[in-house]
Amino acid sequence: MSRSLVSVAIGAFALLIVIMNCSFVVPQDRQAIVLRFGEYVRVINQPGVNEPGLYFKAPWESVVIYDKRNLGLTLAGQEIVASDQELLIVDAVVRWQITDPRLFYQGALTEQGGVQRIETYAQAALRRALGSASSDDIISGRRAAIMQAIEDDLNRTTATELGAHVADVRIRQVDLPSQTQQGVYTRMSSEREQVAARLRAEGERNATIIVATAREQSERLRGEGEGERARIFARVYGRDPEFAAFYRSMRAYETALDANTPIVVSPDSDFFRYMQRRRGGN
Repeated sequence: MSRSLVSVAIGAFALLIVIMNCSFVVPQDRQAIVLRFGEYVRVINQPGVNEPGLYFKAPWESVVIYDKRNLGLTLAGQEIVASDQELLIVDAVVRWQITDPRLFYQGALTEQGGVQRIETYAQAALRRALGSASSDDIISGRRAAIMQAIEDDLNRTTATELGAHVADVRIRQVDLPSQTQQGVYTRMSSEREQVAARLRAEGERNATIIVATAREQSERLRGEGEGERARIFARVYGRDPEFAAFYRSMRAYETALDANTPIVVSPDSDFFRYMQRRRGGN
């Protein structure tokens, strides 16, 4: 092989090396920051921009690749003291994304460094939010509002310090330390029994008031009915005294002559005067 061919081969190989060192590919789900002697030059394919593909750089430039997707961080076994001084064991999940690669590079350099900083920020935000809430609120009552407060707190820090956005914070599980579980359950059971007793007493008091009110209304209506009956009878008596006397006698018969009830009255007693008239035909 002649020297010229060897030189061409060496030159082609060197050119290939240069091209390989000066080109890089940014996938759809990644973003890149180009540095020149460690200083920021440009960013490629950051969130909100669709610029994947083959790119070139100068030999003295370097490229740092970051993930463009939402990333997950699990915080397991976090010991939190609630506002009522109950110790809780909390498991949480944080979903976050690198939104400003330049700021992220300045604050964390690598993704692993960013994960460590996000974890530190999240632990502090958890303690601030959960430390101001009671254990009952954390376990069941206000968990959604607490998670939103943690997310907002985290974003105030990560946006300015790390160029990252926290998309979601979820408290997956809240447990009590095994040594305090029984005492807490006993206390909660006692509190629920007190609430149940109070509600039961209020119900009984309300029932008594309702019955008394109904009885009062019943007596009032009965009195009004009796009064109306007396007025009607008085009007009838005034118009037809004979009919009124007859009606009163019929009521007396109905009251006095119950079945199987012996009664001793003289046949010509005034009590039976209407029967006598019927029998006598006058």
